[in-house]
Amino acid sequence: MNPEKEIKGTNRKGTERKGTERKGTERKGTERKGTEIKGTNRKETGLKKAEKKKTGLKSNILTDKRGISPVVGVLLLLAITVVMAGYLATEVLSFEFKAPAPPVSLNARTEKVAVGSAEYSVIRLEHVGGAPLSVSNIRVLINQTEADLSYLQKESFVIGESLLLCGIENNKAAVLTYPVSSSTKKPSRNIIESGEMKEVTIVDLSHNQIIFKKTIRSGN
Repeated sequence: MNPEKEIKGTNRKGTERKGTERKGTERKGTERKGTEIKGTNRKETGLKKAEKKKTGLKSNILTDKRGISPVVGVLLLLAITVVMAGYLATEVLSFEFKAPAPPVSLNARTEKVAVGSAEYSVIRLEHVGGAPLSVSNIRVLINQTEADLSYLQKESFVIGESLLLCGIENNKAAVLTYPVSSSTKKPSRNIIESGEMKEVTIVDLSHNQIIFKKTIRSGN
């Protein structure tokens, strides 16, 4: 056997082994690079997905009105409630509450009084109970027409006393002292005719309240 041929064969085998090892190394490097590229791609994909989620959340917060509408509605209701409560409180506190007028019991009926040879129909107003009335603090109406109190010669109207609602000249009504003989002013006409009805109203001016109201028919 030729020694040179054996040496050449050995060298060829060694060269082939080296080539095979180089190819294996190159393949491993390629595989590693591929793995790194895949890992990089996965990371990029994960980052893109995270960014999309963040963007989606931002867009939902800015554009989705389903969560905002109930909150706005509740705030509006609260605002309306506060405004209405303030308005009612202002109205109630600004309202001036007045004490009721003192209780008084009056009665009215028709009767006839003689003045000389004449006789006139008048309305007699009697104080039968309750607080005394200040003459300057009352208003007497007959069918919503005010009667003249200037002829009344007293300052107060107390229990047991009577006043006369009489007709005087110029179709006026006046309140006179009872009995008529003690009054400086005398009736000159009927305040109520036979079968006629008159409404008598007395108002307490200091309390702005009606303290007496009655419809009277002639003969009652």
